[in-house]
Amino acid sequence: MSNIDRKKYKIALDARPLSTPVSGVGRLIESVLKGFDQDPDFEFYLFSHKPIHEGYSDLFKNPNIKPVIGQGLFSKKGGIYFAFYLPFQLRKYEIDLFWGTQQVFPLFLSKNIPGVLTYHDFVAYRFPETMRPIARFQQLFYLRRSIQRADYILANSEFTRSEILKYSSFPKDKIGIIYPGYSPQEIRKIKTPPTKRIGKLPKKFFLTVSTLEPRKNFGTLLKAYRNAKKEGSDLVWVHAGKEGWESPELLSKFKHSSAAGELYWFDFVNEEELKYLYSQASLFVFPSIYEGFGIPLLEALAYSLPCIVSDLEVFREIGKRSCVYISPESEEDWKNAILDFQKKKFKFPKPDLKRFERLKSAALVKKIFRDLVSYKRT
Repeated sequence: MSNIDRKKYKIALDARPLSTPVSGVGRLIESVLKGFDQDPDFEFYLFSHKPIHEGYSDLFKNPNIKPVIGQGLFSKKGGIYFAFYLPFQLRKYEIDLFWGTQQVFPLFLSKNIPGVLTYHDFVAYRFPETMRPIARFQQLFYLRRSIQRADYILANSEFTRSEILKYSSFPKDKIGIIYPGYSPQEIRKIKTPPTKRIGKLPKKFFLTVSTLEPRKNFGTLLKAYRNAKKEGSDLVWVHAGKEGWESPELLSKFKHSSAAGELYWFDFVNEEELKYLYSQASLFVFPSIYEGFGIPLLEALAYSLPCIVSDLEVFREIGKRSCVYISPESEEDWKNAILDFQKKKFKFPKPDLKRFERLKSAALVKKIFRDLVSYKRT
């Protein structure tokens, strides 16, 4: 290995979220990596049990980002890959630092490798009933051990940092905030449909962007939507987001409503399609009962969309006085908010989104990575 190569900061990360259609965690990872903007001092190794999904193909325009994909038995199950195969691979690649992007470290991570966790939420503690049993077990098993092992934690919001301090004894001065940033240059309104399927949408629609799972609260919104339609609403619901895990009853209703044309459901949209949806939507809606952050809300505000969202602490952190806030459980309030929007368009102060710009988050991550690796090398 040449001296030039050795001087680089070799960062490994848990890239399993990048192996599936675009999701919140995946988009946070993508945002941070893009923020490094081909910095020659850093090499990133994306470790995943499966190939990186095409939705993240833009990442590889940066020659310093390299995928490392599991093979054979270890490519079948992400949990097995993470626990047993990944620690071995990290030694093989002589990694300087490991970035636990899903708020956990593998059990056998070498003590000689500094570790940074990104924390997204405390769903496993706050709303365990909204998780798959196996996912809940894995999170609870790994979480406390990973926090004890961490050299530094990157929280995705002030709210998440407060949750970390509430549920652990991790030092406050070793917790930084990295918002899942956005680039103002990428907020580009699109008038022409980029694909045929997107071009078939009605002129007036409200948009939701999220994986379909219990804590996203789409069951309540579906009832409110149907009741609003009965009372004269002509806003059509358009949803972009993959099927997560949910009650079979709701998924069946969602699929039936989509097939019948009652709503439009795109389980995967590429970057251009998503930009078009944000550009053409009349309204953005986010009915979750719990979030650690909310990238879709940030993007909707960046596209100057009026927003009706759950009254969550983190949503107020993002939107401040630029959103309508609704009690998540109130079907009646969601219905009335949709109807009220059609009677009189909402007017709000322009949101201050500068604190969420990607380069700010990347600058903090760079400093943390540099400091930890430099300390290790001394």
